Order: sequence, then C-alpha cells, then structure tokens
Amino acid sequence: MKKTTLLTLMAFASSGLIAAEVTKENYVEAETDWYFSGVQNNAGVNKWMHDAPVSIDNQQVIRSNRDVVYSIAIVDVSQGATFAVPNSEHYQIIHLMDEQHLSHQVVSRGESLTINADDINGEYVYLLARTKISGDDTAERQAQLQIEANSSRPYQGKGYSEADVQTLRNQLVNEFVKGEVKIIEHMSFVKEIEQADPTSYIYATAVGYGGLPSYEAQYLPYVVGGGSDKACQTFNMPKPDLDYANGGFFSLTTYDTAGWIVEDNFYIGHEDMKDNGDTFEIAFNCPKLSHSIDVTEGWTGVWRFYKPSNEMEFIEFIDSIRSVSVQ
Repeated sequence: MKKTTLLTLMAFASSGLIAAEVTKENYVEAETDWYFSGVQNNAGVNKWMHDAPVSIDNQQVIRSNRDVVYSIAIVDVSQGATFAVPNSEHYQIIHLMDEQHLSHQVVSRGESLTINADDINGEYVYLLARTKISGDDTAERQAQLQIEANSSRPYQGKGYSEADVQTLRNQLVNEFVKGEVKIIEHMSFVKEIEQADPTSYIYATAVGYGGLPSYEAQYLPYVVGGGSDKACQTFNMPKPDLDYANGGFFSLTTYDTAGWIVEDNFYIGHEDMKDNGDTFEIAFNCPKLSHSIDVTEGWTGVWRFYKPSNEMEFIEFIDSIRSVSVQ
C-alpha cells in the first residue's frame, strides 16, 4: 500500500562518509538525525513545512494522528530563536525537541518562547507544531505560526546509516508490540535525560517519535481486546478530566499491527463519540452507528488526551483504564 509522507520522501544528502553503526546506545541520536536530515533536505532550515490532514496516503510517521495537522521545521538556535503561536479558540501548539530527542518544550496559543544553544543539546531544534482540525481556517492558522531565528546555517547530518536506523526502529517497535517491553509515558518525552526512564526513552522514540510531554498530552497506545475485526464491537471510555475550556480534547486513531493507517474511516474525536454521561462510547465495524470506525484484523489504536487537568492524577487515570475492554 502506498504511504506518501513528508518524511519518507526525504532522502539523505550524499556525504561520501562511511555510515556510522547504529546501536541501542546511539539509536535516539541516530533516529533524531534521520528526522532532522530529512527536513533539512526537503525544506532547508528555519522554514515551515505545513502538512495536510493525515490519511492513508499522507502519513508523517508511524502512528500519526488525525485530530491535528502537523507543521514541521528545523531551526538553527545557535544565535537564539523565538517561536510564537497565534491566539485562537482552537488547540494549537509548537512542540520543540533537540538533537537528543530531549527538551520537549511546548509553546501554546497566544504564547512565545525564546531559546539558544545553551538551553538544549546541540544547536538545532526540531519543531512539530500541531493545529487542531476545525472549520475552514485550519490552514490559515497553520500559516500564522512564527519562527524568528538569528542564524540560518544548514543542519549537517551525523553520518548514520539510514537503513540501520530503519532496521533497529522496526526491531524496537516489534518488541514493544509483542509486549516484551513497557513504556512509561511520563518518563519518555522529557526535558532532561535524568528525568527519563532509560528503556522508555529508547522505545518511545521508536514507537512514537515526537510524542508530547505528559503535562501537555498523555497517550494510551492500545485498546484492550483490540485486534479483532469481527462485526460491531463497542468500547466505553470513562470521561477523562481534561481542561476542555482551554482546548482540551481526546481522540482515538486506529492502525494496522505495524502502526500504519489502512482504513479511510480510522479516526474519531470525542465530539463524535456517543456521550453516555459518565462514558464516551466508540463502535468498531458497526456501519449503522454514526460513532463507528472501521478496523481490520490485528488492528492497534492510540488514545490521545490533550491538556490533562492534573498531570499526575491523569497518569493514574490512564492506568485505571488499561483493563477496560472492547465488547
């Protein structure tokens, strides 16, 4: 199946250097270098690439989500740079990561942030902006995201083998899918390495590169009882405590076993779920129900919860619903 993405279309520039071996010890840096180099080769430095909504034929990375549109950039912060998000009634952020897939700072709507090389690992940051899909002005809101950088030196790749990065990534993803490792979400996407769980730091990079820190969003990367394509199943999600007044929302995006979108009707936001008062109901392969999405055998899913009201309490909420099953 064709999967056209901004990133998979980006080839590394030929450097003439022998590719560095990719191991678990340097995997995070190598994976990040793959993303940085891809954006650099496609768009250069300090320039946004605004994407359209995710679909079968437009997938940024594995387990891309449909509730927002992405905007991506690589920025030279060696002499300082400022990032700003316009005011809006809808959820919109700029999420920035450094060359070690750390920092994970978030600029929310109506805010700005200035950083330089002393604030991060390296001299470049990867920006992954998210703009909630709502109404006809989504692209206009994307275009209002701002980058002001005082230097514009091209990013230079570190020389890792692209094939080795992809091979190790697939290995790590498969180990996670098989249940051989556990990812601690709130210790995966952190500002400093000391805050990270070592295993989660590596595997979360492979499974969900660019995931948001847990104070901004939290994830449940599966649905208990999922994987079956039998006709008409339902799942009841206990109503999560999110800051709905300030853009909080949640959604479910479904994939095949490897994490790719393979159905047209693969996503549902909470506004379209059936509100039962204490729970939100989602249906699978129930064509007569308006809150149904389509799944295939072996399907996987990721719940995304934006703006939890209380970060640590929401971690407990996530744990409490891990055993809630598809019926």
